Amino acid sequence: MAAVMTGRARPSAVPPQDLRTALTGTLRSEVTKIRSVRSTYWSLFLLVALGIAWSVLFCAGEASRWPHMSAQDRVGFDPAQASVVGLALLGQLVIVVLGTLTITSEYSTGMIRTSLTVMPRRLILGAAKASVFTAIALVVALLTSFAAFFIGQALLSATHVAATLSQPGVLRAVIGAASYVALCGLFAFGLGLILRSTAGAMAAAYGVLFLVPQLAKALPSSWYAEVVRWLPGGEVINAITGTQSVSSNPDLFSAWGEFAVFGAYTVAVLVGGAVLFHRRDA
Repeated sequence: MAAVMTGRARPSAVPPQDLRTALTGTLRSEVTKIRSVRSTYWSLFLLVALGIAWSVLFCAGEASRWPHMSAQDRVGFDPAQASVVGLALLGQLVIVVLGTLTITSEYSTGMIRTSLTVMPRRLILGAAKASVFTAIALVVALLTSFAAFFIGQALLSATHVAATLSQPGVLRAVIGAASYVALCGLFAFGLGLILRSTAGAMAAAYGVLFLVPQLAKALPSSWYAEVVRWLPGGEVINAITGTQSVSSNPDLFSAWGEFAVFGAYTVAVLVGGAVLFHRRDA
């Protein structure tokens, strides 16, 4: 008697996408997501408005009081920093919000499950989100920084100390201010990956960037001189946006050295967030 063997039909396997195709499709999807929410436009508008408004108000004020300024104050005046430091100071407040919302908004709405269903490769999804956010933040910050610089120097032209991009350290200050803003947003993005909470990630980012440097000032002066160069935020902004050695803090690293320190913090947070994002459930 011949035995009839029956088996469960197996669906044909769908060939997995290669890395390049998967990343390209995910990047396109993330661009659509970040363009579809109002918080992106409001955050970027505030970033531009605050950066330029600072340059106008501060540089116009310095120009008006220049004839009455002491010789010592004139020597220490940094026209390039005057026009772009506002972008770094105020821009970090705004970009932290956008960087956090880029990842945590999907957790709060539950959309992260849909995103992971469409793209189950978590590291690709996280890398695509971070890349799209960084590209948008950096481009907008760079355009704002250059606009603030040229507007500020136009207002300072009456003082005859206006800076040009060809002068030592000026181009670095303009680019550094924008890069610092983008890095702050990426730092907040990493905290969002770790904490998965908008309020928690924003509080942690503001605490590290603003509270910790202020608390460190309570240390004995000799201790503070040793730790200040390793702290993100705070006096780091002056080092990154400054172009004159007369106004620099000797306890800090160079501009790019301080940027590298903050970059290391950001990389550490992103790596920690990526590991947790890869291992935890949605």
